[in-house]
Amino acid sequence: MKKAIVVVDMINDFVTGKLGGPRAQKIVPNVAALLKKGRKLGIPVIYLRDSHTPSDKEMGIWGEHAMKGTQGSEIIPELKPEKTDVVIEKRWYSGFVDTKLPETLKKTGADTLVLVGVSTDICVQNNVAHAYFSGYKTIVPDDCTASIDEESYEQSLKYMKNIYGTEIMKSDSVL
Repeated sequence: MKKAIVVVDMINDFVTGKLGGPRAQKIVPNVAALLKKGRKLGIPVIYLRDSHTPSDKEMGIWGEHAMKGTQGSEIIPELKPEKTDVVIEKRWYSGFVDTKLPETLKKTGADTLVLVGVSTDICVQNNVAHAYFSGYKTIVPDDCTASIDEESYEQSLKYMKNIYGTEIMKSDSVL
């Protein structure tokens, strides 16, 4: 089993900004610890970050957020990417759509993706779905993901486990 870590939308707007909050902020130390351990083990780290244009479909649902070229679309300082990490901008919930993520993952040789970040019930879940449809095994450390509300979070974890066979576990057991 060869793993890659995919960090989903740990950006200013979703952690401390207009769509952020205490739930997202709470997972930052766990994500940082997992990334540190993963890098030490030579596991590739790939960041996905919302980077929208005014015409993106999400603008009609969520309003303006994570706009390309703004501070809101930048990865939070506590999780700043390192030189060997890959950062991919996305305009959809899933980084598998209209980005270089599929080819980047193929180059890593990974067959298992560890997905962390926000929001569990939106972007993480959509990336898990596309990963599943692309043939990857998926792992979601529940202490490294967050949603705006607890009910949506719990439903999403259950859905990913039951529908995509995602392993839900604590981050200290993942690597």
